[in-house]
Amino acid sequence: MRVLSVVRREFLERVRTKAFLIGTVLGPLLLAALTIVPGLLMSRAGKPLKVAVLDEDGSLSGPVRTALSAAKVAGNPRFQVHDVPGDRKTLDEAVLDGRIDGYLRLPQGALDAAQVAYHAKNVSNLPDQRIMDNAVEQAFVKLRLAREGLAADKLDAVTKRLDLKTLQVTRTGSREDKGAGFIVSVVMLMILYTSMLMWGQAVMSSVIEEKGNRVLEVMVSSISPSELFAGKILGVGAASLAQFLVWTLAGMGASLYAGAAAGGLNLPSLGPLVWGSFVVFFLLGYFYYSAMYAAVGACVNTLQEAQNLMFPVMLPIIAAMVSFPIVLRDPDGTLSVVLSLIPPLAPLLMFLRIATVPTPAWQIALSIVLLLLAIGAVNWIAARIYRVGILMYGKRPTFPEMLRWVRHR
Repeated sequence: MRVLSVVRREFLERVRTKAFLIGTVLGPLLLAALTIVPGLLMSRAGKPLKVAVLDEDGSLSGPVRTALSAAKVAGNPRFQVHDVPGDRKTLDEAVLDGRIDGYLRLPQGALDAAQVAYHAKNVSNLPDQRIMDNAVEQAFVKLRLAREGLAADKLDAVTKRLDLKTLQVTRTGSREDKGAGFIVSVVMLMILYTSMLMWGQAVMSSVIEEKGNRVLEVMVSSISPSELFAGKILGVGAASLAQFLVWTLAGMGASLYAGAAAGGLNLPSLGPLVWGSFVVFFLLGYFYYSAMYAAVGACVNTLQEAQNLMFPVMLPIIAAMVSFPIVLRDPDGTLSVVLSLIPPLAPLLMFLRIATVPTPAWQIALSIVLLLLAIGAVNWIAARIYRVGILMYGKRPTFPEMLRWVRHR
């Protein structure tokens, strides 16, 4: 019952704060934005660029203008080709005056040299420049083929570009994925990463604050340090779970709405297994890392002192974030499977595998079992450090001293 009193206190102390309420409201809004906005941006590429063509060669303007006019993004023309007669000076003035966004200069011998130049105020718009490059290259290929004697009516068939579709194979059938699966997986991974760090550090800050104002000395007179440790972890965990469930429900709603809002963009199918794993691995990750953060908080007197001890705690979760491209590239590879089974990395990497490809049930189960065993070991060690550290003041303990606290009965 004493543990439940601590859990209730820790829970209410956090859910009643303005920061919790604001975070709980802003989280779903951020989730909705991260889920819907990319699709909207992909389906609405913005207003077309106004461009002109300066043909110094004298024979390339027509095909290039046709190719630029035909270039589309999400079914909409990407370029508006304007007639701006004159030389480079005239076109430069048109760019500076805002009458056009830029112009394509085709120098003498451009067809054989395969070199053209794009003049604009904004030359950092790489996606549109890539579209322009492909369109001009397509026009040049047709011109070279025509020069070699290929019949004009066969040019389009010979130079037709490949339309490669990617379809994810599942037990319920194949479904087209245009890259949205990568976006959603990474977004959910970042939410897990941020949430575990945020709530783990909340536990540490709470311990340091209570230790600094000597509240813990009063509390341990009526409750054992182990019960206090358990109550704090569970109480803060209950608050974090409440907020995380709100975020998860908001994410589920946003993912259902996003397909229609994005004009038919195919989003990955996030089934119950993915959403359930999202919550389960957050809780497992929280209980693993929060125990270590609580132990760090008990060993120091200020947040500044905690910085040096936090690095070993954060190192595994940073390693998981560094490793996630490996898992995304080959989720079923041996290295990815091994990394996702290592307890400190599993909350992030095993979830990422589940969100990316159908993952064998035995691997998920083994990951959870290993993580539960690691949580038990870490919490046992952290509780023994906590029971001594909360009553220690002054010099920050060394690692050998903390090992003696663990062995002390």
